[in-house]
Amino acid sequence: MASKLSGNVMLKHQDVTIERIEKFLSDTYFVRENLYGKLISLKSSEAVKVKVSPKVERISYKDAIQLEYKDTKIGESFGPSWTNYWFKVTIDVPTDWKDKTIHFIWNSSCEGLIWMNGIAIQGLTGGTWQDLREEYKLIENSKGGEHFEFYVETSCNGMFGVGKDGLINPCDPDRTFELTKAEIRVKNKEANELYMYLQMLYDIGKNFPKESLRKKQAIWVANDIINQCNVNDSKTFSKCIELAKEFFSQHNAESQTKVWAVGHCHIDLCWLWSFEKTKEKCARSFSTQILYMDYYPQFKFTQSQAQAYQWTKENYPELYERIKEKVITGQFVPTGGTWVEMDGNLPSGESFIRQFLYGQRFFKREFGKQCTEFFLPDTFGYSAQLPQVIRHMGIENFITQKLSWNNLNKFPHTTFLWEGIDGSTVLTHFPPADTYNSQADVKEIVMSSTNNKDIDRCNESMLLYGNGDGGGGPTIPMIERLSILKDTAGIPKVEFSTPAEFFKQLEPHRSKLNKWVGELYFELHRGTYTSQATTKRGNRLCEIELHATEMLSSYCELFVDGFKSPNLSKLWEQVLLCQFHDALPGSSIQVCYDDILKHHQQVLAECKNIITQCMNHITGTLLKIDHLPTEGTPHSEFVLAFNANDFEISRVIEIPKSTKDIQAQYVNAVQTSYNGLPLGTVTLPPNGFSAINISTTGDNRTINRKPNYPCTAIEKNDGSGDILIDNQFISMTIGSNGRIKSLIEKSANREVIKEGGSLGNRLIIFDDTCLFWDAWDQEIFSLEKPLSTLDGSCKIIENGPLRCVVQVHYDPKALPSGNGSVNQTIVVHFNSARIDFETNVNWNEAHKLLRVDFDTNIRAKNANYEIQFGHIERPTHYNTSWDFARFEVVGHKWADLSEYDFGMALLNDCKYGYSTLGGRIGLSLLRSPKSPDDTCDMGSHKFTYSIYPHRGSLQSASVIKEGYSLNNNFYISETPFSLASATHIDKTFISTNKEAIIVDTIKKAEDDNSFVVRIYESFGGATTFNFISSILPTPFKSIIECNGLEEVNESSKSYNFNDTIKINPFEIKTFRFISN
Repeated sequence: MASKLSGNVMLKHQDVTIERIEKFLSDTYFVRENLYGKLISLKSSEAVKVKVSPKVERISYKDAIQLEYKDTKIGESFGPSWTNYWFKVTIDVPTDWKDKTIHFIWNSSCEGLIWMNGIAIQGLTGGTWQDLREEYKLIENSKGGEHFEFYVETSCNGMFGVGKDGLINPCDPDRTFELTKAEIRVKNKEANELYMYLQMLYDIGKNFPKESLRKKQAIWVANDIINQCNVNDSKTFSKCIELAKEFFSQHNAESQTKVWAVGHCHIDLCWLWSFEKTKEKCARSFSTQILYMDYYPQFKFTQSQAQAYQWTKENYPELYERIKEKVITGQFVPTGGTWVEMDGNLPSGESFIRQFLYGQRFFKREFGKQCTEFFLPDTFGYSAQLPQVIRHMGIENFITQKLSWNNLNKFPHTTFLWEGIDGSTVLTHFPPADTYNSQADVKEIVMSSTNNKDIDRCNESMLLYGNGDGGGGPTIPMIERLSILKDTAGIPKVEFSTPAEFFKQLEPHRSKLNKWVGELYFELHRGTYTSQATTKRGNRLCEIELHATEMLSSYCELFVDGFKSPNLSKLWEQVLLCQFHDALPGSSIQVCYDDILKHHQQVLAECKNIITQCMNHITGTLLKIDHLPTEGTPHSEFVLAFNANDFEISRVIEIPKSTKDIQAQYVNAVQTSYNGLPLGTVTLPPNGFSAINISTTGDNRTINRKPNYPCTAIEKNDGSGDILIDNQFISMTIGSNGRIKSLIEKSANREVIKEGGSLGNRLIIFDDTCLFWDAWDQEIFSLEKPLSTLDGSCKIIENGPLRCVVQVHYDPKALPSGNGSVNQTIVVHFNSARIDFETNVNWNEAHKLLRVDFDTNIRAKNANYEIQFGHIERPTHYNTSWDFARFEVVGHKWADLSEYDFGMALLNDCKYGYSTLGGRIGLSLLRSPKSPDDTCDMGSHKFTYSIYPHRGSLQSASVIKEGYSLNNNFYISETPFSLASATHIDKTFISTNKEAIIVDTIKKAEDDNSFVVRIYESFGGATTFNFISSILPTPFKSIIECNGLEEVNESSKSYNFNDTIKINPFEIKTFRFISN
């Protein structure tokens, strides 16, 4: 009788043993001798026949099956980039494969989607990355001899697009993709099960601390398994599996961390692919996850972004119906509440509101319920006003993790209360695995405990798992690993969950949590405040024009017979889509910005058309008999002018052309512009309109009256070339090179520009080469390397009395490329201390940054920056690493640097990237990254920045008003009309009696005939206010306070129009105005 063989007892060679385990699982080394080589029992490529269609765009299944197909084979390649092909697949299962589970294997090196009988079944991801998804379970318990016919739709792009020689490089338009696999397989079930257990044991052995008991036990068990496993005798597998199960069946104590595993698929609606391609990604991802829900009843999948659902509904209606079925069962879980996962810094406050308004309405309409958590894992910083917006939109919980990418300071909390600038708080969680694409392996599950910075007060963590960015979602191995690891000693307990279920677990710990007050500043990707300038300008313009369109159409519905406000939701949805967190920040490929430009142009064109119609309607209401000139009564030509700002604004404008006496307008003009047009001054009421008399003769003329204190410009006669500009408020000296040498604010008699400093309006070009993320990152070391300062030549082209204009041509030799131009007109008006720098740039640089800065003698520890519905303070020093990290920050229309009773604001009409250090305040104007879009910001740009020196605080000096004024034009009717010369019409639609209270939105309600008015407190102090209107009788019988979703509940307060209303610092309030 032969004796049983036995080896030596395992020696203490931990690292060697770990590598032994690795090689036993390797797909590269010793495959004939290791377990990996035994995972497949049978395979056949001969059983699979494939035909291919011609290349097509995305088409329907119905159209695809009508295409002509030809034979193809393994090794053939398909392209070019972004094209689609359909493959007709025929499979005849070998008759001797009876009682087997058959898997179809497909790898076309690109993305694909299996279609059966007109139904999208499962997505496929080719290539060799960890996001590989190449198998589909064709049939269980085969009878042998089955025949299958179905289709695979492929898109010639990888999961991460078609970058040339690198992930984020510009697109290669000529990429081709090879069909490398088309076969059926039978897997060795026990070998695959053992392989998964050994992978997890290896993860423990590799990643646990060196002295960890469970590490040592895992290494011992894995080594023992390898010793007992004969890869050529599958009978040994079951004993080895039992050894592994014994290890994983050892349970935790009650105190162990619990990880709530949330299946998730992060789909960038555009990034390294277009919006159009994302529609396909949605179908591939969602069909796959629905299939897995059938396989695993415990599996739950969470998906955000109403836009992704809307696209699926429009393009894949059968798939969408299956999604709705799974929502009912609780396995497919909508989350987030927004139209898209938007950028968290750049959209306006109203855009934030609309993201939730249209998102929550969609989820309620389609699935019967609203989302209870805000889900934004991948944006590049989070505004300090978001907590209030989130609460105002009916949500109390927030999930993100992006601050784990900080490159200077580690954020100190995992679970905490985030407080906004008004005091609103939201319960917030950062999944401690520091990813929204977890592979659900042992390492990341354990990290969910060891990296939980608040584990002492809240021993609960969320794990967001599933392949993402380019879609995909959880894989079968992820789901099976989590199922096994439900309760294994030394590893956190795991439960399949949803965001709502997770936050229910957090709620009892709320009183123990720390609080973070203010913005969640992201210490990376600061270049996204500036990249893709055209998109940022388009977004700002769309927000402004939609605001005016809603206000005007609301007025017309109230006062113009038969007028109905147009539904602007589709226009808003286009703008909201373009605020996606890789779109508006400027981090996508070129085709995305071509699409965004079209969206913005369409929105602006439709807004212009509606505004024109409204202006014509309002004009018609003015032409009543009591305004018409009677015989012998003096009459004049008028135009209608509308001001969509909630401030009275006086402005110098080009006088609209008379239809009767153009010559008189020129002859009597107080001033003509440098392009020869007569100028005049008009003043419009807040949120209202005036009938403007454009006649330049007669007692009732107002538009061409001379100012009491004119604006003047003269060139010094000392040969310096300096230009002096003076008005009632300021005295300024512009050097011959275009820089400001002196700026005196007269009421305080203060010099603004620092003596011996670098002057003002200094245009500097910096090197802008980052560490990796080209379009994303603007590094502080760039500011250490200025390359050139632009010098110009100046010329006075208007010298008052209404305004002075200095033209500056900058020498293109200072541009590193030597190719381009920078030109400015510096404009000062007689009635303001604000100085505008209207700038035109032809930009053709590479990895360069154009900035402007102003070196002032203002001393302040903090500067203020406008954000959504308010403003925040940030330090002007680098005392700590947290201060230093904020060398570039977000501001919307303005930033203000003030000491006691004096300061200066730097304003803009489409820029966002500010920096302030000491008394120097600057604004980033243009970047020139070369990936992922190598054309980023190339070409022509037009923008305006302004400075506004002032006595007093930013609040008392009306800095906020100046920001709105710079960004909003008057709307003036095109065709003059005649009224009695003495006619005076000024109408304010809806405003308030306090400058601090800004009426931000007037719109038609979404669901009924009421109107919605949204206001906010802008100064940062509690106060009271009253609504006012000059339209009498007041057209509203009552006002009801509501939330941002326009919902009224039992606690909603009702007011009469003239009632006094309380408001807190930076508070947002929304009201329904009920018309008579």
